[in-house]
Amino acid sequence: MKKSILFILSSEKLSGGEKIALNIAKGLKNEFDFIFFLPQKPQKEFEEELKDFKIYFPKKKSFLKIIKSLKKIIFDFQFSIIHVHGTRASIFLKLVLFLTLRKDFKFVYTLHGIHFIRKKFPFNLIFLIWEIITNYLFVDYLICVSKDDYDLANKLKLIKKNKLFLIENGINLQEYQNIESEFLRRNFNLQDEIIITTICRLHYQKDVETLIKSINLLRNENIILFIVGNGPDMKKLENLVERLKLKNKIIFLGFKKEVKEILQDSDIFVLSTRWEGLPLVILEAWAIKKPVIASAVHGIRGLIKDKENGILFNFGDPEDLKEKILLLLKDQNLKTKIAENGFKLTQEKYNIKSMIVKYKKIYLD
Repeated sequence: MKKSILFILSSEKLSGGEKIALNIAKGLKNEFDFIFFLPQKPQKEFEEELKDFKIYFPKKKSFLKIIKSLKKIIFDFQFSIIHVHGTRASIFLKLVLFLTLRKDFKFVYTLHGIHFIRKKFPFNLIFLIWEIITNYLFVDYLICVSKDDYDLANKLKLIKKNKLFLIENGINLQEYQNIESEFLRRNFNLQDEIIITTICRLHYQKDVETLIKSINLLRNENIILFIVGNGPDMKKLENLVERLKLKNKIIFLGFKKEVKEILQDSDIFVLSTRWEGLPLVILEAWAIKKPVIASAVHGIRGLIKDKENGILFNFGDPEDLKEKILLLLKDQNLKTKIAENGFKLTQEKYNIKSMIVKYKKIYLD
């Protein structure tokens, strides 16, 4: 009989952590029984991806309903393992455990980025104390998705060293072969413009404002920026583009499922983030052999070696980002080199098979 594993997700959207959870379940569905719990009904494109699995979510969207619904599922099923993806998902399960004082399963917790320490004081301290206490009380395996996060978790003593593991994110490279080109050029009637893209949630963390300001400094170049994604900063960023009179240079695409096609048409991919865990979107750009420019911050510095497999710029500095974009526009050899090296690194280190084997070992332990 197969072990039953409950996946608790932080979001109903198909974001980075949710993609990793889905890929693990798809890769191991013949060996384990996966059930998904989401805080609310999954978005249409995510629900379609989950069609092979049982999914549960509360009928009404409220924190109390989430906890009550999760508690019922845990009591109705006999799970060998409960695996939470992200800090928010871990809070759901930890509160259930406080309420029931019952734990007859292994608690696996994947941290898709140590985001809580970026909160303002005293909230960062409160979250840190909460994490340390509850991890020591309940968590059997704490998994970090990047070396930067692993080192930070160790430094912060988020859990005992023998319960802390590093399993770096991976992607399925086969899905990035033979991707249709001309998607952007055809739909936007582009000719010889240099296409720059960024794909992210439009949120404070991603600092898309710096990228927009760098495009403003490059307004005389034959370039166009596509911003892919939704989020709370959308209106603010649209207003900035309008104020800078950049509507002919910057296009907001909102959410798009054609991520691979957009990357295929990109000449340069940029991620101007404030911090990361291990960003899947960089691996996706590398899988299509696209050159990457990213801010030199936590979660990026452990992934990109400057001028080897990508280009790093000083976080929050539009002038430096402008110079790095110009560098790639002028140096075709460097552009090709970093794209090829990024692809090789993804093949060797960040492929989905390696990631799934490591999670399987945890489940069988």
